[in-house]
Amino acid sequence: MLGPYSMSKHAVEAYTDTLAVEMEQFDVAVSVIEPGNYNSNILDSLKKRRRENGLSVDDSRYRDAIDAINERSPDRSNFKEPDEVSAAVLQFLFEAHPKRRYMVVPNQFEAEITIQKAIEELVQLNERHQYSYARDELITLLDAALENSAAN
Repeated sequence: MLGPYSMSKHAVEAYTDTLAVEMEQFDVAVSVIEPGNYNSNILDSLKKRRRENGLSVDDSRYRDAIDAINERSPDRSNFKEPDEVSAAVLQFLFEAHPKRRYMVVPNQFEAEITIQKAIEELVQLNERHQYSYARDELITLLDAALENSAAN
């Protein structure tokens, strides 16, 4: 039930990459902050917008799934405060050479999930086509990208 939310996040990434290329000639850095799960009112906001817009799930084929989401506690107070997200914004604004992406997650588990997902997408892109890379070739590409990243 997170399709529209996920789509919006991918759109932000695509726009960031495009804008970065377009602004490079003006020596303007463009970055995106990609936060993980922090204390917020995201579920409360979702429920409020549904009510305000008169959206009903009564006739939806996804009613059970949506009801399960609605029954979840919107209390996210046990999550960390988003101070790290604000710190990443400040880091970007004042770094001489800002990164394109700032992954800001509250713990190692979320970092692992995020990186693992990116690796899975890479593997899927590389699967069973005329121009697939062998494992050693992928490692060479990864090493070169890591070296380039360290140099910048």
